[in-house]
Amino acid sequence: MRLVGRGASAFASPTPDTVTSDNPRLRGALAPRFVAFYHHGTMSDATTTPETTASKANIREKGRLMSASEIDRTLVRLAHQIVEKQEGSSNLGLVGIKRRGIPLAERIAKIIEGIEKQPVQTGVLDISFYRDDLSTAGNKPIVEKGEIGFDIEGRDIVLLDDVLYTGRTIRAALDALFDHGRPRSVRLLVLIDRGHRELPIEAQFIGRVVPTSSKEIIEVKLREVDGNDQVLLVERLD
Repeated sequence: MRLVGRGASAFASPTPDTVTSDNPRLRGALAPRFVAFYHHGTMSDATTTPETTASKANIREKGRLMSASEIDRTLVRLAHQIVEKQEGSSNLGLVGIKRRGIPLAERIAKIIEGIEKQPVQTGVLDISFYRDDLSTAGNKPIVEKGEIGFDIEGRDIVLLDDVLYTGRTIRAALDALFDHGRPRSVRLLVLIDRGHRELPIEAQFIGRVVPTSSKEIIEVKLREVDGNDQVLLVERLD
């Protein structure tokens, strides 16, 4: 989302991507780019949902959505889209939401550095709370104090996370981001958009769109955090 004054709008080109999965309902699904509208106002009432590691006894794996090589190719595509949208990287800053947004930011920064032949600054938003990507119960987020790592004032910021679900995580992250300064623009990158939005928040850079039910969980695994790269679709049995 691009934030300008009190309101914002962003338009992304309709570049579809195809979901591959053992789940027949997902096979061949398209991942369009969204038109995003976001109104910048008071976001201190942000809530989000529990980040829990579901017991293996209570979940069933339904299929692998992305392999390590597919994740790598997707990140290369997203990096090129960022460079094209920003018309370079001279004013760019990437901010990853802890936990898996951090390695996404670092990997994409390296790809962009290879394209543009200049360094890209990366930072961290440490938001410790029950996460948005697993379930639908809500609790107040806790935004950890601390510096992002570079001055965001007047910069073009791309905020990165692994999964976009209701939008509550991103709402809290935006609130925290603006506590650190006033960037020129803010756009959102996610590896997976699983739908079910509760807030008018959309990503401008999307790895894949995966339709899900409320019982399904997207498990993103990245080697820096989990020891391997893959995206799984699992289902709660309770």
